[in-house]
Amino acid sequence: MNVDMTKTKEYYAAIDNSELCDCSYCRNYRLQIKSAYPEVAEYLASLGVHIQKPFETSPLEPDENGMLEYCGCQYIVFGNCEPEYHHRIGDVEFRIATSYPSTGIEQEHFVLELFPVRLKFV
Repeated sequence: MNVDMTKTKEYYAAIDNSELCDCSYCRNYRLQIKSAYPEVAEYLASLGVHIQKPFETSPLEPDENGMLEYCGCQYIVFGNCEPEYHHRIGDVEFRIATSYPSTGIEQEHFVLELFPVRLKFV
């Protein structure tokens, strides 16, 4: 993985909270993700990624215990990475996403996906 930390940090610093998805599932994610998954937050920060500003999340419906599983959480990273990249922190896997909305970004970048994430739906 070859990450352009400067561009990645600048990208996330430029995202205003008002630009983030305001649906209840995304608000739930942003509210809890950093404290629920501190090692994942630390890893993403080492790449210049702000864990509370995901590009895309894919939540399932809450289960009978009120837990919400996000089967894919995606982040934009500037630089390049080999397609077979794989990393794991506890039960959370990281890989290069192959399916995601258009980023609209012309500079070299990739979309990093992590899964699964389980959070209480509050």
